[in-house]
Amino acid sequence: MTKEKVAVIGGTGFLGSHIVLQLLEAGYTPIAIARRPERIAEALPGVEVEVRYGDLVEIDSLRSALKGCTKVFCVAAMMQEIYTSRSPNHREDAIRTNVQGTLNALRAAAEQGIRRAVVTSTSATRYQVDGSVATEDSPPTDPSIIDDAYVHSKLREHPAVAAFARETGLEVMTILPGGFFGPGMVADGMMGRGVLDIMNGRMPVSLDGAFQFTDVRDVARAHILAMERGAPGRDYLVVATTLPLRDLFGTISRMTGMPEPRLYLPGGLMMGVAYATELIAGLRGAAPTITRGMLKHTAIGQRFDCSRAQQDLGLTFRPVETTLRDTVVSLVERGLAPHLEERMLATGK
Repeated sequence: MTKEKVAVIGGTGFLGSHIVLQLLEAGYTPIAIARRPERIAEALPGVEVEVRYGDLVEIDSLRSALKGCTKVFCVAAMMQEIYTSRSPNHREDAIRTNVQGTLNALRAAAEQGIRRAVVTSTSATRYQVDGSVATEDSPPTDPSIIDDAYVHSKLREHPAVAAFARETGLEVMTILPGGFFGPGMVADGMMGRGVLDIMNGRMPVSLDGAFQFTDVRDVARAHILAMERGAPGRDYLVVATTLPLRDLFGTISRMTGMPEPRLYLPGGLMMGVAYATELIAGLRGAAPTITRGMLKHTAIGQRFDCSRAQQDLGLTFRPVETTLRDTVVSLVERGLAPHLEERMLATGK
């Protein structure tokens, strides 16, 4: 292990913990920074890593947390709350965390003498009105396509980060990933719920859409490659494929022996189902199992050309089936589908 300390803001999260693990494997000394440092034990059980307190909205905490670090990954963001809440109106909070908070992280980094940073954005900032295949140089997502709090904040984050980099000389690379699958998948997150519903036979109906599919380990690798080889000011799309939900859920069904949805409904009908689900959850004081915010991204079905990350960074993508099997096995190992233990743990490794 080298003495070079590399900070991962959001290092206890799904993506952040994989970046921490890969930094360790590559010989760096990662410093995980999080609002709740105690979560490192759950995110990386049995892994010895330094973890420090830091909150994106508290710049002094970031100044302290980044001391001694030479590079920084800004992975933390407000997202899950937006897509899983029954009242997904988080615009101001998203701006505070995802725009001002990211700038806080970069400002604190620059003050500590850090010269290189990687920021995690989203492929959802490149949805195209005409449905054409998107690249990093495509126009940003028009609000007429989607304008939820998360995408809105990330669209504002990008020019703010670019302006800060120009003013300070900080070298910033931005990763634009799709949705994450893989070991440690967030069970109550945007797609984790859908995967678990299939595994537990609880999804009779689904949207007939497509999802921007990416293995979290490949996204983590892209971050590290961008840190090591990326060109300052460059964006890198990281989406393995835009996967039809029929293929996603059908593959999981075949792996687990559990039934896939009997019906795949068009966007308009499924949005009505989601709206009703939100209303019922609100009356019960519970979180909805699906929300309109979740479904809009899969209804769009945007496709991407990720050749820049593949050619400039040398990134490769795992096969979809490998990622899905590792996802399912991880969820079973955490006790979230005990009826599948014999089937998946016997064949999943």
